[in-house]
Amino acid sequence: MEGFRAELLFDLKNRADTTTADGLSVPRQDMFINAGYLHVTHPSVFRHRELMHSYTIPLVNGTSSYAFTPNATVVITGIRYASHVAAATDLLTARRVKLYPKDEQWFQERSHSTGAPRDYMIRGDNLILSPVPGANEVVQVIVVGAWREPAVLVAGAVTVLSALWDEIVLLAARWRAELHLGYRDLAEATKLDFVGLINEYKDFEQLHGEDWDWVTEVRTERTMEAV
Repeated sequence: MEGFRAELLFDLKNRADTTTADGLSVPRQDMFINAGYLHVTHPSVFRHRELMHSYTIPLVNGTSSYAFTPNATVVITGIRYASHVAAATDLLTARRVKLYPKDEQWFQERSHSTGAPRDYMIRGDNLILSPVPGANEVVQVIVVGAWREPAVLVAGAVTVLSALWDEIVLLAARWRAELHLGYRDLAEATKLDFVGLINEYKDFEQLHGEDWDWVTEVRTERTMEAV
């Protein structure tokens, strides 16, 4: 964190008001740095492999709604996939079915039977399943692949990302600071640099071989839906 603070002040031309109440105090520096850090690590900006997270949700007879936050220390920012596994754990040899994401309208326009889940939707912090798990699905699980939010940076902390991303985190922090301090022209130029570097790193990071949303993946919808 201390390195980010020093670099941020340097990029802001070593402002002299860093200790005044209305200037760039340490808490304000930390606010801008963490705003930039959380922005860079959101999956809508870039899907960092360091923030991939997976966990299981035990199924309960007659229950369709499940909180998808695994515990109080993990904040989920996006769902990668949800799969029904016919076992008590994420057993690779067990039968598994990847669930189809649906929207609220789809769920409200039909009746839902009891059985092995095939579809899901997100409502608030809950994962809604259809069909509704029954007695046969007790002690089976839903495996959720997700993106988690990193902990905010404090004194002495470093990011969970590769050091290659430090420059981008700093640019994001500088962009937020310039915007808040009223330097809108500078903020716009910094944002363009930030976006340009993100696009460059997207090409670079494809080397790690993400395979979801692959262009040759085939998905088939059921031809008949029970209404």
